[in-house]
Amino acid sequence: MDNTSARTGRDELVPSRYALRIGEIDVLVISDGVLPLPTKMLGYNADPALRAAWMHDMFLPPDAFDWALNVVLVRSGGQTILIDAGLGADPELDLPRAGQTVKRLEAAGIDLGAVTDVVLTHMHMDHVGGLLVEGVKERLRPDLRIHVAAAEVKFWESPDFTHTSMPPVFRTRFDRLLSGSRKSTRASCGCSMTSARLRLG
Repeated sequence: MDNTSARTGRDELVPSRYALRIGEIDVLVISDGVLPLPTKMLGYNADPALRAAWMHDMFLPPDAFDWALNVVLVRSGGQTILIDAGLGADPELDLPRAGQTVKRLEAAGIDLGAVTDVVLTHMHMDHVGGLLVEGVKERLRPDLRIHVAAAEVKFWESPDFTHTSMPPVFRTRFDRLLSGSRKSTRASCGCSMTSARLRLG
């Protein structure tokens, strides 16, 4: 793995990945792009005037900000582990600067079929959406293991959105993932986290 970003067009003006080696483990950090979010999603319970003042002090626009999205690919022994899956390039979301993970994995010479495990740190849309877009499921190996904390799955079975702001299309895509979920008590990737195994589709 290397740090060279293949230029696929005028949008690829800066390197989109960073590789490093930790002992015998190869780690590749890949940019999934940026997600423009309304500022009201940042510090949802903050006083709007204080939030606006903070954005001004940080030289950020008052109405929206760019949230950087990254995923991590780890190669160790016979495993190729994708940590989070990005937002996914879904035309319904109309977010052309995000959802770049699949394209950038390919640019790094990584075949989706080589991924043995996916670890979802949590189930926000910018972490799971890359598994839900059209054409991805068919390219993944049939014995792919997807690991996520059972407590996280339990929360999303009946989520409480009263304290946050979320576009309706995000909730629709969460429902698509959770409708195929099933729990188990196996540990994921050798760590102490209790996991649920998820089916795609």
